[in-house]
Amino acid sequence: MLEKWNYITLLKDFYGPLLTEKQQYIMSLYYENDLSLTEIADDTNSTRQAVYDILRRAENALEDYETKLGLVKKFEFTRGYIDEAYELLNNDNINEHSVKKAIEVLRRAVELI
Repeated sequence: MLEKWNYITLLKDFYGPLLTEKQQYIMSLYYENDLSLTEIADDTNSTRQAVYDILRRAENALEDYETKLGLVKKFEFTRGYIDEAYELLNNDNINEHSVKKAIEVLRRAVELI
């Protein structure tokens, strides 16, 4: 559950501005403020079912954007390369080989951008 929560939050960070203002607001209340559907319904003067429907439509839209654009996937690959380079350079036994390897890894990251 937490993994999906983090994934949806990441999708919202990338594609949130493409959603309607109402979808953005409700997603923020649910995912960032951790409000329940009932609490959000009270806050927005709507029903719990309406809030649920808006959340599901917004989540589906975010997942569709990711399928088409793949920005989160590219970001995660790039972050992985940067983490790998950091580990190569952030140890007590740093040497010429680890520096060259880190440069190679960072080149791969740049190619994704």
